[in-house]
Amino acid sequence: MISLGFVTLDEQQESAYCTEVARRAKQYGISIYRFSPLAIDPRTENVRGVVFDDKSGEWTDAVFPIPPFLYDRCFYGHDDRSKKAKPIMHWLKQRPDVTFLGYGLPGKWSVYETLSAHPLLSAYVPPTVRLERADHVLDLLRHEQAIVAKPVHGSGGRGIYIIQKKGKTLSVQDGRGQERAVITRRNELEQFVASLQRRDGYALQPLLSLSTEAREPFDLRFLLQKDETGRWVERVRAVRIGRPGTWVANLRAGADMRPFADWFDHLPSSKRILVLDSIDTIIRTLPAYMDNELGPLFEIGLDLGVADNGAVWILDVNSKPGRKIISLLPPEQQNDIYEAPLRYCRFLASEVANR
Repeated sequence: MISLGFVTLDEQQESAYCTEVARRAKQYGISIYRFSPLAIDPRTENVRGVVFDDKSGEWTDAVFPIPPFLYDRCFYGHDDRSKKAKPIMHWLKQRPDVTFLGYGLPGKWSVYETLSAHPLLSAYVPPTVRLERADHVLDLLRHEQAIVAKPVHGSGGRGIYIIQKKGKTLSVQDGRGQERAVITRRNELEQFVASLQRRDGYALQPLLSLSTEAREPFDLRFLLQKDETGRWVERVRAVRIGRPGTWVANLRAGADMRPFADWFDHLPSSKRILVLDSIDTIIRTLPAYMDNELGPLFEIGLDLGVADNGAVWILDVNSKPGRKIISLLPPEQQNDIYEAPLRYCRFLASEVANR
């Protein structure tokens, strides 16, 4: 049997998803374990976690060696657990006897630089500046009415700020549309920038016009995974529509997930052609390119924005995409997503055996 470890920071995180994967594992000759990196004993390198029992269909407590194949689903914050877990995961990813389904992506700034270097993909990347001082905000606002500040290690729409010109002042709102500051003097802007830098690195972009006719923020989400031959395939596409008055179409901020066709079918035919051509170019090019430059990867959550004029923009590339998008699929296609880690794990096991 092949041993596959499902690694999460919190032992209960994504337990429903992991259980669905585990229920299908026996037919692939795979045993599924679940554990936190903090549960590894540094002396014995044994792990205290749980293993899925095929007969009972339940998880049982167990102590076991580090599985040779690992599925990284750790999401980090600024808490102590995250700070302790990161170096352990880095250590695991350096081990020659351990193979990860995907090794993850670096921060958003590295992703931006990589995308900007591609002759085709660079056309879909919004102009981006690394925020290092107040002048970077002022320089961009000379050409834009509003800009967005994004944390380079953020996810889920957290930590985003919208900075708008309002007369001789600057209004700062969070992603939910709540005003956080009114800046009237340069030293106040410098203090605001310093406060952001203390928390995380930040990047600045123009605020793109990405909203529905009802003034709801929206974006497109695509789930891409590798199949049993290591080839990239698209599993599902959807549209995420946020609440009026907010700036982000993120599910944690109250956005709604809807079928892609619900949005696309209402586009004028001329815009459909333009949008589809851009989407096809990005999906055909981006996964393999990111895999080669920053990978290896197993799956990608790709967020695209579509402006009023039909221009398509790459908003985010995530190597640990969420799973709520699965609910839009019929049961047989949901099964494909639950079996994808197992099929790809078998592929990797054959690759390791043939080295």
